[in-house]
Amino acid sequence: MDNILRKIDNFFKVTKDGSTIETEIFSGITAYFTMVYLLFLVPSTIMNAFPGAHGENGQFLKDAVLSGGVRAGDMLVVLTVMACLTAGIGTLILAFYANLPFAQGPSLAIATFVTYTICVRMGYTYNEALAAIFLSGVIFFLIILMGLEKKIQDAIPTNIKFAVTAGIGIFIAFIGMQKAYIVESNPQNLVQLVNFTAGDANSKSALLCLFAVIATAVMLIKHVHGAVLWGKILCIVVAIPLGLVHLSEFEISFESIMLASREALKMDFAGLFMPHMDMFGLPGAIISVLIIISTLCVMDVFETMGTIIATDYIISVSREGNLSDKFDKVLKSDAISTSIGATMGMTNVSTYVESTTMIVEGGRTGLSAVVTAVLFFCTIFIAPVASAIPPAASGTTLIMSGILMMNVMKYINFEDMELALPAFLTVTMIPLTYSIVSGIALGLISHVLIMLFLGKKKQIKPGTVVMAIIFAIQFLMIQ
Repeated sequence: MDNILRKIDNFFKVTKDGSTIETEIFSGITAYFTMVYLLFLVPSTIMNAFPGAHGENGQFLKDAVLSGGVRAGDMLVVLTVMACLTAGIGTLILAFYANLPFAQGPSLAIATFVTYTICVRMGYTYNEALAAIFLSGVIFFLIILMGLEKKIQDAIPTNIKFAVTAGIGIFIAFIGMQKAYIVESNPQNLVQLVNFTAGDANSKSALLCLFAVIATAVMLIKHVHGAVLWGKILCIVVAIPLGLVHLSEFEISFESIMLASREALKMDFAGLFMPHMDMFGLPGAIISVLIIISTLCVMDVFETMGTIIATDYIISVSREGNLSDKFDKVLKSDAISTSIGATMGMTNVSTYVESTTMIVEGGRTGLSAVVTAVLFFCTIFIAPVASAIPPAASGTTLIMSGILMMNVMKYINFEDMELALPAFLTVTMIPLTYSIVSGIALGLISHVLIMLFLGKKKQIKPGTVVMAIIFAIQFLMIQ
């Protein structure tokens, strides 16, 4: 046994990178419990791309028969299985190729874009969208081979990079507060604090989450090993008697999987290049496809890059070099996993921003990711239990990760206005727009405009200008 552990340690360079096998396992488990909700939320989002899957009031019609003869309920199960498989495969590729504590899986942001923009608004079928996703993965990979990812890294000003980290910290904490119902929607002010005295499930969840956050903070202060994971487990245990844990129905049918794979989830390249929305014939169709593919690539690049930037400072403190040195390997893993995922009926794969919880818990190598990947695969067989993890538990981890990431705020220059405004827009717009890409885009565009108006165009890197123009065009064409 010791010999096996020694080989694992040497392969992943666990000790060399300042970690232990125990810590890597703890961080992998913690990250899984934080991310697993996405494996259910992404398929649920994608179901909106299938006409007839929902009624007039938005209710899900599980017995409705979709194109290809697959029931909506079966399709949801199939998509969930594919999400688990894609996440597991993508995370393993990243773990062994880049040896980093990151997890990959179907991106919720990109799945939302595919569903509501490409399919619902632009009129493409999900099969046609899958073809575009596959091509975006191939083109994405070719772009990385050309070395453009290093130019992208260098083109982002340092102050904006720090701002991305802070923005993502607020973003994931905000997601955690929403999941735990600490904040809820308000028609006038968009969000509001939950009514703690209501006595319903939402108020119980909010109170439980706050309790778990405080308990986790105390354990961190006392240097308890695995504090974030223990805080999450404590939250789950307390949630059971409060009635906040509910098992869901999840029945896997091999026949449904085969039917969906043959008909409903196959890529349609011919249909992709057919005119949609009364476009100008074939030329218009090609332009539309190019815009779609470029947008998918940009979203994937900057979602992943945002995660790397957000964790670079934390992880470089305890290991030689920094994450930027392996940026191309992470992006290549994204590109390969995206194309593989498209053949399995799943939207773009990207590096989950929730991977920050893995690093906050102490994970420093790909061994953490391997643990998470194995659990992703196991989710297929324990789906009712995995989906029953209370929102308060996921919210606890996300909030704690957000708190620990805010340390980077002290490095952001808010004294010089030419640096402060782009940084401020980046920090605030990431959580307010619910998009890492939008925050980075607005930060870069404002940076370029300010420097131009100040007559400092020679101080602007060409790559920064190119990215700002690309983002501006996409805002005009896609928004």
